[in-house]
Amino acid sequence: MNEDEQTKWHTRREISSFTLSDQAVEDILNKAMHAVASWVTRDNKPVTSIMSYAYIDGLVTVTATTNRAKYHAWRRNPASCFCIWDPDSIGREVTLRGQVELIKSDDLLRRFTEAFLTKRNAGVPPSVEDLDAEVAKFDAPDRHMMQLHVDKVLTHDLHALFEAETRRLHE
Repeated sequence: MNEDEQTKWHTRREISSFTLSDQAVEDILNKAMHAVASWVTRDNKPVTSIMSYAYIDGLVTVTATTNRAKYHAWRRNPASCFCIWDPDSIGREVTLRGQVELIKSDDLLRRFTEAFLTKRNAGVPPSVEDLDAEVAKFDAPDRHMMQLHVDKVLTHDLHALFEAETRRLHE
């Protein structure tokens, strides 16, 4: 195979250089509102769901009540993966693999709710009254918080890959 033939597929095979900086990862995790979260069923079938999340104390934080499949799945097997993308550029993505911790915490629920409302309102924190009203909607007696403790971070910058391919075309 000659060099010209290799050039056509090289950037799409050798993607390790098309990653995001640590700062870009932090920016995305703080800016995005949604993640695709995964878990496995009792019989090892994969499941994914788009979930709203908050980034609290460096941990992706979600919530659910005990009648939800994800609660039972993570209680049985806490292994999970969350894929989060830059809301301004879906080609910039962060995949976090780790273990979900289930937590019963009124304080964490309030912090989650405040972060959720602040993001939803373009960075404007809610009033105390609005925060209290939203917490009341979430505050079921069996509500749990879930936080992902990350073992591995994978990133991809599709736009950087496209730029590299464009440069190769013009060389």
